[in-house]
Amino acid sequence: MKIRKLVLSAVILAAPLLLAACMSKGDSGASDNTSKATTAELKPYGKYSQSVTYTIGKAIPGAPKLPKGDTYENNDYTRYIKKNLNAVSKDKFEAETGDNYDQKVAMAISSGDLPDIMAVNQSQLEQLVDNDLIANLSSVYKTSTTKRIKAMYDSYDGRALQQATFNGKLMALPSTQTNNIPTMLWIRKDWMDKLHLAEPKTINDVEKILKEFVAKDPGNNGKGKTIGLGLSKNVGGNYAALFQADDIMSKFDSFPRQWIKQDGKIVYGSITPQTKKALTYLQGWFKEGIIDPQMSVRDKIETVITNGQCGAFFGPWWSGDYPLTDAYKNNPKANWQPYIIKDNSGKIKVYTQNTAGTFFVVRKGFKHPELLPKIASLLNDKLVYEDYDYKPIVEFGKKGYDGGKPFDILVNYATATTDMHDNIVKALDGKKDPKTLVLDDYQNYLKIKDYDKDPKHPDNNAWSGHITRIVSTGKMKAALKDVEEVHPVFFGQTKTMKQKGANLAKLEDATFLKIVTNQESPDKFDDFVKEWKKLGGDQITKEVEKDAAAH
Repeated sequence: MKIRKLVLSAVILAAPLLLAACMSKGDSGASDNTSKATTAELKPYGKYSQSVTYTIGKAIPGAPKLPKGDTYENNDYTRYIKKNLNAVSKDKFEAETGDNYDQKVAMAISSGDLPDIMAVNQSQLEQLVDNDLIANLSSVYKTSTTKRIKAMYDSYDGRALQQATFNGKLMALPSTQTNNIPTMLWIRKDWMDKLHLAEPKTINDVEKILKEFVAKDPGNNGKGKTIGLGLSKNVGGNYAALFQADDIMSKFDSFPRQWIKQDGKIVYGSITPQTKKALTYLQGWFKEGIIDPQMSVRDKIETVITNGQCGAFFGPWWSGDYPLTDAYKNNPKANWQPYIIKDNSGKIKVYTQNTAGTFFVVRKGFKHPELLPKIASLLNDKLVYEDYDYKPIVEFGKKGYDGGKPFDILVNYATATTDMHDNIVKALDGKKDPKTLVLDDYQNYLKIKDYDKDPKHPDNNAWSGHITRIVSTGKMKAALKDVEEVHPVFFGQTKTMKQKGANLAKLEDATFLKIVTNQESPDKFDDFVKEWKKLGGDQITKEVEKDAAAH
């Protein structure tokens, strides 16, 4: 998570006496509620007999869109919560999502004047726990969360809630992040067909195809102008990102930028011998001319994809939405197709992404900590599965309004992406009422219906709906049986990471890029590892080990 050094350094330097005073200040101000919940009110959808007011730290969109006359405190979402729970939100502070919101949170923490509920990042959560400023949610999670929401969290095998658990106490509810794995290789199938090439299954197959693309120029770009594989200057470290080489590196058991367990020890994936092997392999591809020769200076890889110059890139299932809708719009004959590549032994080994996104906390002393799991259940269970056709909120979404939820906690199953695929397919097959699909799925259902009317000449929106929600997600689902998951053990920021992490990341990026582009020998990797350790890496490793033990 991105941490703002100046803001957090001010927080860290705050005196203990200030924090102690802040705790008592927080206890005295933020809520006028006079009684705790009854047994009935503790239930997930239990409506309060008397109105409960709660304050929030409100993250607002950069370009707010609300119906005329509505506000962040009074709109279709807040009225839905009032109707069901008899709870009313008041904005203690509002700030645009991103830096502005993070600064407001940091100020609230340093002053101790917290709203009753707010969203924080991992580092801020740890600071709140260390200073005993937030409520233990263990009990209210059990009483005030629906079975379905618990099942959603459970679908991550405990990894999402574990990040919010300290010494056995659940101190926050995280938004969940579904695993969009495995990453796919998107290839110009029309080029393969023109050259009579079989579809790739292994990394060796990919190498052969890319060599043919560069040598024979099936896109008629001109000699030396066709790019085999488009690759980012930041070679690895984000499996869900576009244009990175993580998928190749995983074939060597290399997992850059991830904290993983190896032989029983926690290690940083970028400094392992396996990563050296992966970089050496990529350098071989660069020497062969099948990786973009301009990768070290190219800022906009999308351009060579949309203009027909590039034959392949790595990206997630949604790459058909971006950047390929523009590529298709420019040339409908450019038949981009996704493939899931195995290693030469037939395995698909990938690291899983961070299962917990933003964390939502309750101020210590707030008399209704159960309100957080109640609202999370209301918005992610009842509204989605029971009140999916609730007209005011359906219309709210259709008209493009946003920012209505008092706080945007999103809880979903780990299988949400393939579930989306299955639900749309059922609707297309007449086995599910399309109107019961969530809004985004319904909109893509309509796009796919348009595609099916004219699959030979669809517009770019119909094509992107089909290629992402039917083809790529279908291949993802079929491949899951062959996936071997590697689970990183840490996603946060340690003290030394905040101080030295940016410089270490620059060192890593520069070294990897020079090795891949043949500016340095692969043996330069050994010097990088020594320097990384010396400049703070060893200390960071110790801190990660300590943090992982606390969780």
